[in-house]
Amino acid sequence: MPHPWINTALLILLSLQLITGLGALMSGNPSQAWIAALHGIGAYAAVLALGWKSIVIVQAIRRRPRITPGRIAFLLLTALLLLTLVSGYLWTYGGPSYLGGFSLLTVHGFLAVALMTLLIWHTVARWFIVRVPGSTDRRMWLRLAGLSLAGVLFWRSARPLQAALELPGAQRRFTGSYETGSFTGVFPRVIWLFDNPAPIDVNTWTLSIDGAVTHPRRYSLTEIASLAQETSSALLDCTGGWYTEQEWRGLPLRALLDAAAPLHTARSVTVESVTGYRRRFALDQLDGYLLATHVADSPLSHGHGYPLRLVAPNRRGYEWVKWIVRIHVNESGAHWQSPLPLQ
Repeated sequence: MPHPWINTALLILLSLQLITGLGALMSGNPSQAWIAALHGIGAYAAVLALGWKSIVIVQAIRRRPRITPGRIAFLLLTALLLLTLVSGYLWTYGGPSYLGGFSLLTVHGFLAVALMTLLIWHTVARWFIVRVPGSTDRRMWLRLAGLSLAGVLFWRSARPLQAALELPGAQRRFTGSYETGSFTGVFPRVIWLFDNPAPIDVNTWTLSIDGAVTHPRRYSLTEIASLAQETSSALLDCTGGWYTEQEWRGLPLRALLDAAAPLHTARSVTVESVTGYRRRFALDQLDGYLLATHVADSPLSHGHGYPLRLVAPNRRGYEWVKWIVRIHVNESGAHWQSPLPLQ
């Protein structure tokens, strides 16, 4: 088998790509930009590794030029890998583009999930390859290090090249998102999966504060409106590939919690939508979080979460819960939730 090391190296690179890709999806804080950087470095290294892998594929087909279910699945895996890489590079260099109503960045994510499924199958079916001499020896690790170093060099030169060629990719945020409608109040109205309620009846809407608190409370919209006097600029970064910075008006989440007096055993707070959609946050990390009623000096529209939505700086868009009806204080930590919402 020619170049047996490439199978192991490519498996390691793709596994790390899946991990860093998921990490980048959840990272909105600039201090976490290194995760997206690793994902970019791995993408360049994977492209270089495919050069050697293509030799393995071509020679395997020449030795046994026949169609089998396993070979069809392998060719599908290869096609998915190429499509995943191409969609990622088109978004990175060419700017925002859409396919079937989805951003190419979202398509890239869907392809990566399909790729992961086939990759697991392929790894189990071909596990014997790791026993081939040269597939896991010291030279393999040195070659993998060489690919990674080359990936670093390509990654470091990408932004200067994009800027020199005046490509849209030079303007993207570290998350891969492109700016849209900042400080205008005009930006996309999106939902996570199926979280899409009918317009809220403001005559019956209330916000409840409960759980591990001394003074549970229920607020009407009139009461919330009278308290919503603080303004703050915050950047909303959507996993669909866009970001926008807006001026928000509302009341600090911590102010409502302080009024409710959390028990000394309280550890986190769950912000819940009228649909049941919810996200949990550590109680000691809520500085700057706002319960917003307005954006760009206008009341929130239904699509943006009227009458109340969470503004959570340095969090990805799916954490900015809309149509809030409940804030529940927990005695367990913020990690007791799925990394990504499931509804």
